[in-house]
Amino acid sequence: MRLRLRRVLKRIRRRTSTLGQESQIIPLMLLALLFLSLSWSGYHLLVRGRGLDHSLARSLLHWGLPGTGGAELDHQVWDIHLFFYWLTNYDLRDPLHIVETSLPFASRTMVHLRAWEDRPFVFIQELTFAPDPVRPQNPLGEAGERDQARAPKVLIYHTHTSEMYLGRAPGGSQMASAHYMFRSQADPTITGVMAVGRHLSNALSSLGLQTMHETRIHTLPSINNSYSNSERTVRELLSKHKDFALVIDLHRDAGVPNPTVTINGREVARIAIVVGTAQNIPLHHPNYRENLELAYRIKEVCDALYPGLMRPVQVHKEARYNQHLHPASLIFEIGSVENTLDEALLAAELLANVLVRIL
Repeated sequence: MRLRLRRVLKRIRRRTSTLGQESQIIPLMLLALLFLSLSWSGYHLLVRGRGLDHSLARSLLHWGLPGTGGAELDHQVWDIHLFFYWLTNYDLRDPLHIVETSLPFASRTMVHLRAWEDRPFVFIQELTFAPDPVRPQNPLGEAGERDQARAPKVLIYHTHTSEMYLGRAPGGSQMASAHYMFRSQADPTITGVMAVGRHLSNALSSLGLQTMHETRIHTLPSINNSYSNSERTVRELLSKHKDFALVIDLHRDAGVPNPTVTINGREVARIAIVVGTAQNIPLHHPNYRENLELAYRIKEVCDALYPGLMRPVQVHKEARYNQHLHPASLIFEIGSVENTLDEALLAAELLANVLVRIL
């Protein structure tokens, strides 16, 4: 009887211990599932950017940890290259860029590889639609050289270097064609927005202003890194050149309802100025009032010369778009993805005629 009782007790203990182990395993499995679900949700929200505007969170992170540089990971691909770039700002897929950034004396070969097309001016050459701006009288003589040295300097660069003009609204599988995918920093391809920047630079130069067109690619390894990349570029250029009168970050827009206006019988892409004030985010931006005042002054002159060319000034309080780096720094959205390149080039010529009156 006692032996049977002992055997029963042993069986009960064995089963109880097994249930205890199972009861410990179940919470662990639930915690593991919870961790996986949170990780997967965090990946889609923070890395791929689905369903969450996390610009404020990134601003807070950059504010507390300046070393992050505001860089983001690619919203399309997660791999070791992006992770390494996030940590070091070096793109493993572009050895040439690593050499150029590591060795200060290394030449930027990509600038010499680009074959720019010198496009003839359509409006600037004739100027039948508005008074001719004052040009230097003797550009080749000594007096002309002095005038050119005193002429205002304009910096033109592109945060979104990859933007293209399609002449239509991209849809579905065609969305990728709105942005060119650069292979490396040495890719010699000239995108639509780069061609418009070149044309604007040439137009301003023909009207007597000194210009610098910076064509460094800022959309590698991902377009999400663009503003942190262009900030480094602008800081570098401003440290070398102290006398810029205007800093232009030239973009093209998308989804504009009426992207063209008829001027002098021609279809011209419309222009918008974008100003970031950073009023709703904890980032220092002491220049936004100067930037905003300049934007409204440019629009006023443009409206007087070419009614309908310029859309309303866009003021964004949740960003600063690197405009804190200079008191006369603006984003110009020349045209939209729905415009043709020719329409955007004409808009650049008209914008040059406006800016020469302001500067």
